[in-house]
Amino acid sequence: MLGPGRPPAKQLTNLHELLERVYHLLRSEAPAGVTVDRDYDPSLPALTVDPNHIIQAMLNLGRNALQALSGGAVHSPRLILRTRAAGNVSLGAGRHRQVASIQFEDNGPGVLSELRETIFYPLVSGRADGTGLGLGIAQDLVSRHGGLIEFDSAPGRTIFVISLPMDCA
Repeated sequence: MLGPGRPPAKQLTNLHELLERVYHLLRSEAPAGVTVDRDYDPSLPALTVDPNHIIQAMLNLGRNALQALSGGAVHSPRLILRTRAAGNVSLGAGRHRQVASIQFEDNGPGVLSELRETIFYPLVSGRADGTGLGLGIAQDLVSRHGGLIEFDSAPGRTIFVISLPMDCA
């Protein structure tokens, strides 16, 4: 009910163009003192994706990271948007020679241990004012492209990774 009501309208897309839009939005929304940086792999080829779906998924991850960095508890809060190519990756039941890896890394407090197993479930949030919808929607949007969102988290370093097959059509 909360996800998109239509199938992805896929087209050949430069991921970095999408990520640049997300970068500028996140910079404008970032609390004072929070740095948003970029680290792109220029060798990534264009992918066949629905730009609106992927932008929404990236925005959800970026906004969550900014919220984790707000409040002043983190010294030199920083969010890095990074792209890389990864090889020989399993996504669901399929194995892919190469995937595009879109990473959102922050130096915030980390994901609460009690949320790690259910963080992508609807209505699960680590914030009192959170809806618990952003990560579930992001995961759904990415899975419609044959991709996956995973994370690794510890205090001082949390990284959420969107993996999209480079051969998705």
